[in-house]
Amino acid sequence: MKTIYEIISKFFYSIIIIYFLKFSLNKKKKKPEKVEFEYFACFCTKIRQENLYVRDLISYYLGIGFQKFIFGDNNLPDQEKLTDVIQDYINNGTVDMFEIFGSAIGQGEFFEFVYEKYKTKCEWISFFDIDEYLKMYSIDNKTINIKEYLSNPVFSKCETISINWLIYSDNNLLYYDNRSVLERFTAPNYDDYDNTFVKSIVRGNLNKIIFYPGKSNHVPDKRIIRCNSNGKRLKFHDYYSVKPPVFKSAYLMHYNTKTVEEYVKKIKRGANRNGAYDINERIYRFFTHNSFTEEKLNLFEKAFNRTFDEFHRHDQDYDSCKNVNINNIWLFIFIFWLFI
Repeated sequence: MKTIYEIISKFFYSIIIIYFLKFSLNKKKKKPEKVEFEYFACFCTKIRQENLYVRDLISYYLGIGFQKFIFGDNNLPDQEKLTDVIQDYINNGTVDMFEIFGSAIGQGEFFEFVYEKYKTKCEWISFFDIDEYLKMYSIDNKTINIKEYLSNPVFSKCETISINWLIYSDNNLLYYDNRSVLERFTAPNYDDYDNTFVKSIVRGNLNKIIFYPGKSNHVPDKRIIRCNSNGKRLKFHDYYSVKPPVFKSAYLMHYNTKTVEEYVKKIKRGANRNGAYDINERIYRFFTHNSFTEEKLNLFEKAFNRTFDEFHRHDQDYDSCKNVNINNIWLFIFIFWLFI
């Protein structure tokens, strides 16, 4: 019969063998060949019913040094067409567009397709949404462009950079007007919990990468070297959030709700292909990012034929669930204390 010493020894020997095998395999991993990139910085996103905002986005990112835009046109056949507003950018080669609605391709899959197609053309590819605007700062707190930012030596070993959101409120505006989001919404909320979420700027010419499904599908898999916006390497588990959020060198100004009128349109178009949505949950989220007023809620009620009472009950149910969970925890602690 084996002694405990023999069992423990075999276990540790196995760990050592596995470690050296893994080290050897990583050492032999084929490195990508060096390439001459056509563009320094490219921008990739999927777009659905965003004609009001897309030209402002392109103009802003061109202004900070981006050179190529890759759009997935996710509009329905009977909806607005991106070509109606950006045909000039397509003609001059600034925008490459892929019509993807009706295909089985999801957002993460689209990003993987784009990365494989453009990884030898773009030195860096940003995977952001159309309501996210990148802001970058130098060490002396001056605004800089994308090349100045990414050329910082702190990013020399980074393969992807995770940029935190900075949520902007609705400025208590109710309706759309034709000013850009940068002009209309000027109030950042540094305490918003959603600021912990991140989007990615990925270095070109890496081996095949995979984007996670669901809420983190803007973030590549854990096998590549991930850094925060200051160039600090992130731990293995920090794949879709950076806590606490980092704003010193860069952040994404995130205009995720805009006005009530615009948010209603966002809800109605749905987060997925079949247009399904939970109205109560979406309105609740709106008021987690923006101040509550009766006027705003009245506009939601009118748009969806919902009453304040129904929404208020939804909040009560949510709060009561939280209280029950907290009470259960205290009960468990009390019982545990009795028996120790």
